[in-house]
Amino acid sequence: MENELLPEGNAIVSVDEIQQIIVNYNIGKKPLARLLGWGETTIIRYLEGDTPTTEYSDKLQAILQNPTYYYSILMRNKENLTNVAFRKSKKAVLERVMKSKIDVVAQYIINLKDSEVSAGYIQVLLFYIQVFSLAFYGREMFDDECFTLGNSSPYPNVYKNMKKYGMVKLEMEDSMLEEDEKELIHAVIDGFTWYGPKALFALLERESRILNESVEGQTGRYLTKEVLKNYYKEALIQYNIGSISEIGRYPDITLTEIRRDMMQIV
Repeated sequence: MENELLPEGNAIVSVDEIQQIIVNYNIGKKPLARLLGWGETTIIRYLEGDTPTTEYSDKLQAILQNPTYYYSILMRNKENLTNVAFRKSKKAVLERVMKSKIDVVAQYIINLKDSEVSAGYIQVLLFYIQVFSLAFYGREMFDDECFTLGNSSPYPNVYKNMKKYGMVKLEMEDSMLEEDEKELIHAVIDGFTWYGPKALFALLERESRILNESVEGQTGRYLTKEVLKNYYKEALIQYNIGSISEIGRYPDITLTEIRRDMMQIV
């Protein structure tokens, strides 16, 4: 697994890139070398002009490009650091992994599902978490714009990062999400994860057609939060969903409608 994360054929890591690792992850030169199981002066020598081996260079580039990879190394080798150095670096890497609210929500889902959920499936959950937050609370869960749904990736940047870096459980501070936000996230997960990816992607495709048709002259790349809020507020009324705990009614009813429509076509 580790070798799959290492870049291939890249130029040798530069001094500036090594400095960036030190800053990004708030770790000293000697502690970084110890964390990686290298000689204590290895990083110092590289910063002074020594050329790393290809193996060491590739590892440093993977660490720079992939905070999740660095986190896994940090947790696995934490006994190589002092408690103070470990805590400082852990705080820094978690802040980089979860630098925006959508990253926090996605990571919360990964932790709840014990990493046993695909990047595509998380896209669906993020979409319904956002739209039901708009419908119930009148406010967004996160500020990222929702792409039109034709490609089943309403939040493609998150999807690409998950595919590139993988998904692992990370420690999170309770204060990163409000209690009502957690309640809604749990309700969406409980209501939607009864169904497999194929069913939920079919549901998202249906939503795409309806939402795009509902916006007269829709030509942009995004579905605005106002459009999403208005549509799903109406859906709450249509499907008699009066509380967060009843969110599961939405996939139950809409997927039944999809199956009925497919049977009529056949």
